[in-house]
Amino acid sequence: MHLRLGSVALVLLSSSASVWAQGADAPASRGPDGSYDGSEIIVQAQRRSERLQDVPISVTVQTGAQLERAGVDNLRDLATVTPGLTFQAQGNFVQPALRGVTTLVTGPGSDNPISLYIDGVYEGTQAGASIDLPDVERVEVAKGPQGTLFGRNSTGGAIQIFTRAPSFTTTGSISATAGYYDGSGPSRSSYDLGLKGFLSGPIVPDKVAASLSFGYRNVDGYSTNIVQKLLPAPIQKAYGSDRMDWLKSLSLRGKLLFTPSDGVSILLTGYYMHRKTDHGSAGLPVDGLTAGAFYPDAVYGRRPFQYAYDAPDPLTEIKNYGGAAKIDIDTGAGTLTSTTSYTRSRHREQVDVDASYSPQCLAAAPTTFACIAFEDTQPNNNFLQDFLFTSEQIGRLKFVAGGNYFHSNGDLSGVISDFSGGAQPGAPGVVYGPLLIATTRVKTRAYGIFAQADYNLTDQLTLTAGLRYSYEKKKGYITFFGAPFTNFANPSWDSFTPRVGLRYAIDRSSNVYATFSKGFKSGILPILTPGAPVNPEKITAYEVGYKTARPGYSLNLAAYLYDYKDLQIQSFTGTTIIPTNAASARIYGFEFDGTFRITPELTLAGGASWMPKADFRRFPNAAGYQPVITAGGLPPVVADVSGHRLVRAPKLSAVGSLTYATRMGDGELSITPSIHYSSSFMPYDAFNLLVQHSYAKVAAEIAYKPNGGGLRYSVWAHNLTNSKSFSSTTISAGAARASYEEPREFGITVGYDF
Repeated sequence: MHLRLGSVALVLLSSSASVWAQGADAPASRGPDGSYDGSEIIVQAQRRSERLQDVPISVTVQTGAQLERAGVDNLRDLATVTPGLTFQAQGNFVQPALRGVTTLVTGPGSDNPISLYIDGVYEGTQAGASIDLPDVERVEVAKGPQGTLFGRNSTGGAIQIFTRAPSFTTTGSISATAGYYDGSGPSRSSYDLGLKGFLSGPIVPDKVAASLSFGYRNVDGYSTNIVQKLLPAPIQKAYGSDRMDWLKSLSLRGKLLFTPSDGVSILLTGYYMHRKTDHGSAGLPVDGLTAGAFYPDAVYGRRPFQYAYDAPDPLTEIKNYGGAAKIDIDTGAGTLTSTTSYTRSRHREQVDVDASYSPQCLAAAPTTFACIAFEDTQPNNNFLQDFLFTSEQIGRLKFVAGGNYFHSNGDLSGVISDFSGGAQPGAPGVVYGPLLIATTRVKTRAYGIFAQADYNLTDQLTLTAGLRYSYEKKKGYITFFGAPFTNFANPSWDSFTPRVGLRYAIDRSSNVYATFSKGFKSGILPILTPGAPVNPEKITAYEVGYKTARPGYSLNLAAYLYDYKDLQIQSFTGTTIIPTNAASARIYGFEFDGTFRITPELTLAGGASWMPKADFRRFPNAAGYQPVITAGGLPPVVADVSGHRLVRAPKLSAVGSLTYATRMGDGELSITPSIHYSSSFMPYDAFNLLVQHSYAKVAAEIAYKPNGGGLRYSVWAHNLTNSKSFSSTTISAGAARASYEEPREFGITVGYDF
């Protein structure tokens, strides 16, 4: 998605907090350029409204205005404004990594270890993380285990998205964007069009209000199918356009707010999202590592943004929709909140596993399992009921307590096919001889109860203590070639996840803190094959930090140490996807972020994450692939990778911006150059088969807002350095495949607020 780093990291305030996506806004004073001026920022950290500086856990906060200026209109773009956060994908499975904590396991019941909440509703599928952000009020990224208040699947942290709420005052906005990929290097020129809007107002004054938002994006493709023009004319028509990395996306969200009496509010939400693209499902065999390369007739991409495939047409399609009801009741002693949600999703993917065009390799597919195609469909539905009580201050004590129930049914129906047996070479979309047709169904039931209290030992020293008990049960079913489902596993797990912390307030604007916490990631089941359950991941974390925020500047420092056990790892063997537990890992690192207003017009901002150690402590039987081309593709290997670096764990990542904001004529002008840097890392496996080399992406924005109206204009440039960075990677016997983030782009945005 867009890399508009217009105000990247204008404030990347680190305060450690689990941020519960419910309730009030996060007001803060801002400078003329939209940056924070050092005044108080209110967040829903620790599942209550508190000053960001008072919460002893690391959290990065970005308002909707900042995200828009930075070009963050998709969840994955958050990495460009959050040090320590990385996003990678396997096709339509989007997997964040935060401080070295991530997952490589895909399929139903395989949640990310960085939990995602949208307006308090847990998004339990990886494909559901492919969301656009057209109506965001703010985003909060809580770093470190959030097991006490968030529960399962928050071992690495939690991402909270707050969308705009209905207002009893008529308000709205609309903006249109036109972008142009300039086609430099191996990419091709392409358009990028977007439109988004928000409208809110009263239906019954002071009693009922409503809002509606939408977002639309259309990219016609900045990459090339290099096979299309090599084929005979009739087959070219079957292929259609030779443009790839196209995108069509639509999102809608509606809300109704009822305030029937003082102290009672009811918020109803409904949403729909449809996203269709070939990005991520089309891939380049990095360094020529594809089974097709063994055969003389093979055609495959040799530079980024150049792809080849036999069949089927690469495709990733995601449909998400659902609704939620949130009820807040002020009891006098505190606020009781009930959140009920039901969500459904359907994800579909088509992949040419070897990422090459080779009729000779196709003919060998039944015995090699190399040049094959994989298609999958993943329907999923989730139900969540959450109760929370947030107390008022009772002398020196305040607390939160609650419980929740989560129920999920998810399928993955996979078809692995060859295209031999008399197939017309190069005819896409025609499947011959399915090698495997299987469906895995996973049913999940999860419960949790928790409480956390803050007690003021003195006027300056506060003790935080909390505990959650979690229990979950999963049932696994499988069917082959349409036979009846067979129940192959019924595991259950439970866990206690505590949190203890001390915070010492040096003064109202500065404090130091130290915390101890634990996290728990759900156990998982294998997909497309029956097998033994994989144990939960567990993490123990220690963190110390310092925070200060004053008019004109802010600074946040943190150091952390993680002991990480039973990491869940995924490998492929023929038609089998095998999850296993690695033994253990150790991670430690340091972070800082801050802002400094050099003059009333000029603001410097940025942050960095340095993670010198993120290694497997013991992993003696890791399964992977060798960088060797054979008739059967990349041969498997089992080796000891103890001491190897964890995947998706760059030693250094940083963001920074310099914003000049002033009055010009009858309006306000801002100029913002910015940068996002990452050192090298392994995106997929610990064997270094794929390496994401270090990169720096530079962006710039010039924005102007005339007085006396709601118009605003901006011209921008993204990825001026035209850096090549992976967005999606997969390694199998067929190929070491990768797709790339967007190339250099220029554009203009025109908006109107009322």
